[in-house]
Amino acid sequence: MRRLGLSLLLFCAATAVAAAPPADWVALAPAQQAVLAPLAAEWASYSAGQRQHLLALAEQYPHHSAAERSRIDARIRHWASLSPAERNRARDNYKKVQRLPSPQREQVKEKLKQVQAAN
Repeated sequence: MRRLGLSLLLFCAATAVAAAPPADWVALAPAQQAVLAPLAAEWASYSAGQRQHLLALAEQYPHHSAAERSRIDARIRHWASLSPAERNRARDNYKKVQRLPSPQREQVKEKLKQVQAAN
């Protein structure tokens, strides 16, 4: 039984390592590179979790409508244009909004949509 547990643990560890997203930009598929191109210069600096999130976004990209793909492209370009301080501020603001009660969170999201639509 102990040997089975150890084997299972080693299998899970090997699977987790194998599933890690590539840190090397050239290892990405051309379609992934096309979607994530604005982030190419800093790809290797992202954590495995961030790279996995972005790869999932790139995987779903072709299944979105043209309008949604345009919105995704704009958001990626905007994020790539932010300074590290601006990105940290955006992450902090996101965390603050996530901690709000649902009605307040929806109000903040609605105001943000209005501001984005005006720009």
